[in-house]
Amino acid sequence: MYDANGILIESGIAAGTADLFAPYDAKNKLKWDKTHRNQDVYPFIRALQLDGNPVRANNLVIPTNLTRPCIHEGTNTGKYLEKRPPLPTGKRK
Repeated sequence: MYDANGILIESGIAAGTADLFAPYDAKNKLKWDKTHRNQDVYPFIRALQLDGNPVRANNLVIPTNLTRPCIHEGTNTGKYLEKRPPLPTGKRK
């Protein structure tokens, strides 16, 4: 993710995170992989919800966006980011 000036966001929930599973099946790049949705996308959305953000997936089958912006980070999104750090080295700034 990049900010309005085109600079890579390296911390916080807007930075994005490392995925445990690829969004698409390696054999068929056009096929959405449900494992990514269930293991990466839904846990992130649930962490946001547990921290009080009124968000949902825009589509339950192929979630590509949230229905509302995130209001804040909390304990649960922090735990999610610890397991899937935004920076490849795992070092947060």
